[in-house]
Amino acid sequence: MRIELNSPGVVHGMPPFSLPVTEEDGNVTRLLEKALTAAETDLATTRACVARVAALLEREQAPAMPPPLPRRRVGAGLAPWQARRVAAHVEENLGYSITIDQLAAIAGLSSSYFCRAFKDSFGDPPHAYIMARRVERAQTLMLQTREPLSQIALACGLSDQAHLCNLFRRLVGQSPSQWRRSRWQEA
Repeated sequence: MRIELNSPGVVHGMPPFSLPVTEEDGNVTRLLEKALTAAETDLATTRACVARVAALLEREQAPAMPPPLPRRRVGAGLAPWQARRVAAHVEENLGYSITIDQLAAIAGLSSSYFCRAFKDSFGDPPHAYIMARRVERAQTLMLQTREPLSQIALACGLSDQAHLCNLFRRLVGQSPSQWRRSRWQEA
């Protein structure tokens, strides 16, 4: 089925334009017919119909794009044994300084290749992963102990309470003291 726009007597001076219409686009046909009948008497209805037709056609023309998949290079990433060793080292040493060079040595890789492979395997760069793990450890300690935040920050390998507060607020969305108070009240 095709709709002829600019058929004789509708709009003069323009070459005919045909538009393919599928069965599911019955709305387009009805909207165009409504626009044609209202063209001379009701300008607002005509404009509304034409805008709806344009939106329907635009949606039809735009290919439905699936959400982008995470970038994963073939053969990239850490081997399972490397990922396990690196994750275990991070967990065991959250209270201490952890460097990329240490982690790369554990995996047996150069620092630059290790960073790319780590991100492919864990989804975050090494530093972001370590900081997220430190915040999770801080959350656990805040719920299990009554230690002050300054002591929890040091136990998690952060330099001071301000570092913990800034990092916590960025990753969790609220201050550590607010988060702790709300969780203690729930229990």
